[in-house]
Amino acid sequence: MAIRRNEADLEGELECLYQEGGTVGYWAKRFHQRFTPGGPLYKGGVTAVRTELMKTRTAGLEVLKKNKRLDLSLERLVLDRKWKHLFTDAERVIAKLKLKLASK
Repeated sequence: MAIRRNEADLEGELECLYQEGGTVGYWAKRFHQRFTPGGPLYKGGVTAVRTELMKTRTAGLEVLKKNKRLDLSLERLVLDRKWKHLFTDAERVIAKLKLKLASK
């Protein structure tokens, strides 16, 4: 039986992506504040990801592309099956398209 992960689990994974992104020189501080409980801009992991996903361009995706680390992108996270229940089909389509464009 698969473990059904919740928003707190998502926030934990986002923290890992944030720390790993820092190793390639990208610290998404404002985004971090949006998904970190107790942070000054906290909105929750799902809302933070959705807000960022809807942006037409993000510096983070460009930095990750440059460093060949698209695996650290929130778009990849949205497409991961373990988070399927937290994101809509439309959000997954957007994530897939953004990754496809970034891969060019």
